[in-house]
Amino acid sequence: MKKIIILFFALHWMTTPIVSASQSVADKSGMHKLFHDKYSFEDTQMTLVGTGQKKVFFIKAFTAGLYLQEDALAQDPLSDVAKRLEVEYFVNINGKDLNRFTIETMRDNITEAEMAQLQDKLQNMARYFVDLKPGDRFALTYIPDVGTKFSHNGQIQGIIPGHQFSRALFSVWFGEKPFDAGLKKQILNSTIAQGYPPTVRY
Repeated sequence: MKKIIILFFALHWMTTPIVSASQSVADKSGMHKLFHDKYSFEDTQMTLVGTGQKKVFFIKAFTAGLYLQEDALAQDPLSDVAKRLEVEYFVNINGKDLNRFTIETMRDNITEAEMAQLQDKLQNMARYFVDLKPGDRFALTYIPDVGTKFSHNGQIQGIIPGHQFSRALFSVWFGEKPFDAGLKKQILNSTIAQGYPPTVRY
């Protein structure tokens, strides 16, 4: 509950319409259509494997889509394979709050020793979480031997190398103690329909 309250105050929800907490089949289909079916980074091809939507006190906050490397679709999202988490926001979110929330949830999923090893990279990460407004897209893209790319509306904010950092970052969503277990399950268990837009590259 503490995590939900923190996230709630991170969202400037006064500008966001209130919606029902339930999702119809049409709503879920609409979520899938928000994302391309493929993502390409240089020679790496990824496929959309799931989508999910976060609501806080009946307020639609964001919709997320997870991509995994095409030859590793059955892999754990935390494994050392190419992956991308793309999020479309429907509310205003302060970048500093998002960074603080991310670090707090990381601490629930990795040891203090691991956190200490990541301190320099976490300081860099703080610069890459920008303020977000409705309609913005923020993406985390991990490529082995390259690192984790932070992108805002297609513009790269920075890249942090290392699988250790990537695993800690993606554990916020898909670790043993994610910030929202229901959202994790929704993304990993969702069924992707056919007929998406063509591959996107940026």
